[in-house]
Amino acid sequence: MDDFLSATEELLAGGVEPAGVAALFSGAPPDITVLRARVAERWGPFSRLRWVLPAQESHLRRRRWTALDRFDPRLQVVEGDDLELEALLGSLAIQPLARDIPPWRLHLVRQPSRDGFALVLIAHHAVLDMESCKILFCHLLDGPAPRARTRTGATPESTPFRRTAMSTLRNVLVGGRSLPAADPEPELACASVDSGQLRAVRSALPGEGATPTEVLLATATGAVRSVFGRPHNWPGKPGELYAVVPKNRRTGQNAQELGNILTGVRVPLPVAADRPEDRLAACRGVLTSGRADSVDGAARLLDAALTLGPWALRAATALLASANFASVQCTTLRWTPGAWALDGAPLRRVVAMPDIPAPGAISVSLVGFADALSLSVLSNTRSGDARSLADAVEREIVLLADLAAQLGPDR
Repeated sequence: MDDFLSATEELLAGGVEPAGVAALFSGAPPDITVLRARVAERWGPFSRLRWVLPAQESHLRRRRWTALDRFDPRLQVVEGDDLELEALLGSLAIQPLARDIPPWRLHLVRQPSRDGFALVLIAHHAVLDMESCKILFCHLLDGPAPRARTRTGATPESTPFRRTAMSTLRNVLVGGRSLPAADPEPELACASVDSGQLRAVRSALPGEGATPTEVLLATATGAVRSVFGRPHNWPGKPGELYAVVPKNRRTGQNAQELGNILTGVRVPLPVAADRPEDRLAACRGVLTSGRADSVDGAARLLDAALTLGPWALRAATALLASANFASVQCTTLRWTPGAWALDGAPLRRVVAMPDIPAPGAISVSLVGFADALSLSVLSNTRSGDARSLADAVEREIVLLADLAAQLGPDR
């Protein structure tokens, strides 16, 4: 293995908050001993799950991963607290993972609801991204046979480094604005989204339909307006409100690779628009338009900074990791289709647990499995904002779905 931390891993390794995915099942929970044996068998071949983060930071030398011969399932697969799911995920989101063993855990939660159980996989973000969690669950569960993949994916962009560096520096220096957060407090709220309403919203405007990510961007913008008011009333300097949309960089050749294999797109949010349909129109196509800034340029700057040393990397990332660069993160994840189960207990819902954003920022995630859509909002702003934002996103979806119904099939 290449045991040096990459530039992205060096950046993420400085944080302590985990991220993850919760899978909810119908039926009786498995015996913890049986589950541990299953995890050891099916996840044992993944070498990344045996990696341990460096215990100490060095400002002069690059850090290395420590690779164990194996992980101990008794330490990695644990009994979760008997809490309602939202409370459980909220507590896990703020608990640092121990660094003397591989920084991931699989929690068996026996009663997160009246019927069924949950498996919650959390990991340090330097080790696994959300797509990695999905990959691991698909190996752990019983499901459809893997389908042949013929897509090779897009080739890496060939934009000259000078152009991407200058563009990224310009964007960082211009920056944006953070959300009001006098006393920031991390909080998480979850909600279910009606799949029929989401389908209606996607076709609410004339012309080409909106993608789920574009709908999430638009409804998150409306939620921000609802909770924080008009931006000209916010404290701080005026400016654009930016969101980052993570983009999976895996292709057909490395579709099953674990790690943090993400780039992103930064887009301005139409927070000044008053009507939900105007916000949706502004977000439709924004990820591929000239209004979007690829974060690949930022990643290349991080790589360049790392060649100077970890101290340069940390200096370069101070602005990129702030809420002024992007105060909203919007993530959508579509689960691999099929009937998934754990020893006969069917999977019925999947919920995201984002990592804690910077003070003055929020993270909004939408995960779809079959017809079950789950919304997660993790805010690092004022107390109570996470629930208010989740409720506001739901209201925005209802408003746009009602608009689509009023327009009818002849729009």
